[in-house]
Amino acid sequence: MRSTSCRQCCVAMGRRFNARDLVRMLVCVVEDVGFHLLRSSGLVRQAWGIVRQVGGLCHDYRIVRAETRDVGDRRVFASGSLSLAGEVDVGAFCAVHRIAGGVSVSAYHYLTGPDMIRQLRLIR
Repeated sequence: MRSTSCRQCCVAMGRRFNARDLVRMLVCVVEDVGFHLLRSSGLVRQAWGIVRQVGGLCHDYRIVRAETRDVGDRRVFASGSLSLAGEVDVGAFCAVHRIAGGVSVSAYHYLTGPDMIRQLRLIR
């Protein structure tokens, strides 16, 4: 798979999250996606579990993406910040998605900056 299509999948998920278009967001994931959400205490294993978890988030949260890049092994790294009710940069945000067949098969989200993700050796 070309890395541009991997990045496009990750970007589409972020746009759909910001629009709260959760049903269309599910088009970007496999049915049994491993989805590690920011607020969740663990893994959300089914696609409709994502709708329940994300739908419960404050509707004023938005992802402000600064960077999306291929980090190898069909993984895409996205970083930026979260905004809340129009306030920009209320916290750092990072995500690592594994993409296969044009959809996300696993997704990890972190409330930290890219430097910490590099320190943890989750990306290079």
